[in-house]
Amino acid sequence: MRVTDGTGRVSLRVPAAFGRELRGSGWDPRALGLAAGHQPGLVVADDLSRWSDPTTPVDGVFAGVGGHGDVTARVKALAHSGCRYGGARTFSDADWHGLVRSWGGCPDGGSVTESALVPAGGAARPQVYVQVRQQGGGDATDRVLRSLRVT
Repeated sequence: MRVTDGTGRVSLRVPAAFGRELRGSGWDPRALGLAAGHQPGLVVADDLSRWSDPTTPVDGVFAGVGGHGDVTARVKALAHSGCRYGGARTFSDADWHGLVRSWGGCPDGGSVTESALVPAGGAARPQVYVQVRQQGGGDATDRVLRSLRVT
């Protein structure tokens, strides 16, 4: 299912099971260690009340425009205590390229990926931070990233 933030600037497709609850009011990039301010963003999950607690099982996606600063450097600095680091890889499609880092065996029983994306081809669109948390097998990260649209 496609979800969109309150400004209409950020949209992406998520598995239907992730899309039970949506908060599209944006975010403050200071939470990632970037310059403070209000930027477009959304979080969609099967239970938003559990999203901010990394020890509780939840399936969902956060996506936010990075504002000012280096999103890639901030994603490289992230760690998930109690999770097993699975490594880093690059992501690239017609619209975006960037870094994807993954962790598994987390305290909630699931996995998490952290992505820093910049526009492919030097387009004028902003950099984006995406986090995917999921339970069970499979990994929806690349499907979510390929569906990302930012205007």
